[in-house]
Amino acid sequence: MRLSRVLWILDAAAIIVLGALAFVLTFKAGMRGFFPFDQSIVFDGSYRVLSGQVPYRDFVMPFGPMTFWLHAISFRLLGVTYFAYVFGSATINVLAVFTSIVMVRIFLPPGRLVSYAAAALTAVWFYPPFGTPWVDQTAFFFSMLAITALAAATVAGQGGKLRRDVLAGASGVLALLAFLSKQNAGAFMLPIYPLVAIVACLPDYRTGLRRLAAFAVGLGASIAGFAVWLVAASSSTNFMRYVIRLSSELGQRRLRTFVRNWLGIARPFFGGRGPISVRVVIIASVVVALAALVIGLRRLGRKQAVSPRLLAASLTCVYLALFQHVFINTTFNQPENSFAFLGVILAIGAGLLVELPEASWLSIRRLARGAHWRPALVSVVAVAVVLAVAVASAVGVKVSMARVVMDILRYPMFAEPFQQAGLKGLQWGEPTRMGGYSIEGKDVADLLTYLRGQHQNFFVFPDFTIMYGLAGVPSPQPLLWFHEGVTYPKRVYDAALDQWVVSDLKRNNVRIVVIEQVAWFNTGPRIDAFPLMKAYIYGNFVRLGQIGTFAIYQKPPGSN
Repeated sequence: MRLSRVLWILDAAAIIVLGALAFVLTFKAGMRGFFPFDQSIVFDGSYRVLSGQVPYRDFVMPFGPMTFWLHAISFRLLGVTYFAYVFGSATINVLAVFTSIVMVRIFLPPGRLVSYAAAALTAVWFYPPFGTPWVDQTAFFFSMLAITALAAATVAGQGGKLRRDVLAGASGVLALLAFLSKQNAGAFMLPIYPLVAIVACLPDYRTGLRRLAAFAVGLGASIAGFAVWLVAASSSTNFMRYVIRLSSELGQRRLRTFVRNWLGIARPFFGGRGPISVRVVIIASVVVALAALVIGLRRLGRKQAVSPRLLAASLTCVYLALFQHVFINTTFNQPENSFAFLGVILAIGAGLLVELPEASWLSIRRLARGAHWRPALVSVVAVAVVLAVAVASAVGVKVSMARVVMDILRYPMFAEPFQQAGLKGLQWGEPTRMGGYSIEGKDVADLLTYLRGQHQNFFVFPDFTIMYGLAGVPSPQPLLWFHEGVTYPKRVYDAALDQWVVSDLKRNNVRIVVIEQVAWFNTGPRIDAFPLMKAYIYGNFVRLGQIGTFAIYQKPPGSN
């Protein structure tokens, strides 16, 4: 057998193993613990889409619909279960690993060995820290695809003009899909596309502008298509209100805080947030990439030979690190949930360090050709990469399995998996604490059993909206979740929204209401923000009893 054939088989085997790692780790992590405030959101939104509800027309949320459209596919294929839910995020993690391999090999051909490092860290850090489907990771995934498509259009040496223009146009479409997953993630990523398109074609500016124009056409056409869908099938008014205006107000507040905190650089290691091993990997990679970028730009200014491919790789490495920094310091979530590009950053940094002595745009190239220290350099870099991947992966696995990102889980034990249909396989975290109260997995299972047995439409307030899909009843009101300043105005009463909630509860003939007496962000202030809804519930429903923290109310027989 030819050596090339053997290498191809070994390469395919390595990619399959890394893909399997990505799937298994995400699935194992996603099945450990449940944080109702976060993890009900995408479950209910995807179930609503599967049930025929249209985003912004039938229900509203402060970001785009892509995550729900994507994971409704899992429910369609596998049923509305927690297994299908986590299966969706595990599958995206596998696709992210494959994309990271392609991206690194485009920027650093052949790049086979460093692409394995990218894949390993992507497998560990892209989705497992959160575990279940989420808007942030969906946006990161489409952004990674968009960068890879643009790199293929501008950096790769294969393909004619039409193929490259199509790839650049596809990159524009993918950039919009990232925005329609999480608008701040999509918006923060926008500057990298024109930068890569132009830099990767240097010194041929015309070709770079052509690729950028194709990107813009793809982006513009997809925006137009989405706008037509909003007008024809959804609600452009609600989209502008909740996704643009309300989210912009929140974003402005967070950006002002970011600026007041000196852009997060007052403390070292990217704001001092996240595991030290991860921050060290990022900083070391960025230092190498910045050095390569500075040297390349200086030689470009002197009209000396420059490798556009390495220049684009350096730029991408630096920008992805900057993106993560800005995203972490403006979302105020746990930083462990935002190191999706760690593998790509390390791989590009390591690849640049190895290629620097041979790069045509360095004056030491001639010296490096005959240097005996090159094998030693490669060996040192290889050992450093292996150690970095091993340490950062070990930390990532610990973060994922301990569910650090889930606010209500702090070093829990994980009980035997649920056996109830729909929840089968989910391990409840013991303890799962909110406001000092521990919510028991048995109470959750008993509530689901009770609701299924009633065969009536119900309303859960505020967080356990996962119950609608598990019980197979309609999600009965327009808010995907209740979050002041995010899904409804902060300190301003929205009478129209309050009336919409009550109207939908009546239209869906809700006969049972479940009130979580203890919930994340407290139940009291959130129900007080909707006085019409509160009056309707307590004026028309009678309390029957309680299951753990869940107070059960029922509309008397014969009442409308």
